[in-house]
Amino acid sequence: MIRYPHVLLLWSILGSLLFLSGCLYDNPPSGPSRDVDTWLTGQWKAGDKSGHTYSALITHASSDHYRITLNTQGGATQEFDAWISRVDDFSILTLKSLNEGPSLGKYALYHYELLSPSPPPPGGIGATRIRLSELQLDESCRSLDSFHLRKAIRSALKAGTLLAPYDVVAERKLESQQEAAYSADADYLRSFLVSGKSKTGGKPVPTLKEVPGSVIWTKTGGVTLKGEAF
Repeated sequence: MIRYPHVLLLWSILGSLLFLSGCLYDNPPSGPSRDVDTWLTGQWKAGDKSGHTYSALITHASSDHYRITLNTQGGATQEFDAWISRVDDFSILTLKSLNEGPSLGKYALYHYELLSPSPPPPGGIGATRIRLSELQLDESCRSLDSFHLRKAIRSALKAGTLLAPYDVVAERKLESQQEAAYSADADYLRSFLVSGKSKTGGKPVPTLKEVPGSVIWTKTGGVTLKGEAF
């Protein structure tokens, strides 16, 4: 989703990796406001409509900073320093680009939320998922200092425009349908292991609809830091 021609270059550097519009800011809303969320640490993947896959490795750089490495299917790698900022009770994942070029030192701001586990494969366990959503701020906010950026975020929160709207109830219903369909597969396989086929009553398994400005990442593995697994 490209809204402004002059962000095309920044989009190619950062936005294509996150599948968002690539909005970059001159300043962060704040420094770290809390220690790292350990459930964000690990190996993650996502994909686009064209079948391209993307991966991210999130590790602890310190008690309140992450190091994020993003990789595209073609092999391009991008590095980011990251932390959790907060405006009132609203948490923001703040990424600072460490990449040479026009994005160096710029900031990307995202809301993150832990979703229910993905529907498990027959006999398996569903993977952890997060939704990464771009803040829907006006173009003029990109050059604001931290104080005025927080003020703009607070105003958008109050107006209900900070995130793209989506039907939470409908999404939860789809997730329940997914769980029921995969549970039916598991029951079928337990009874008919020889056939090696799954069955969902002839109905396609429903998929979550895309939410504008957001993408769902699925956890594919953990990391071990100083002997501790995350």
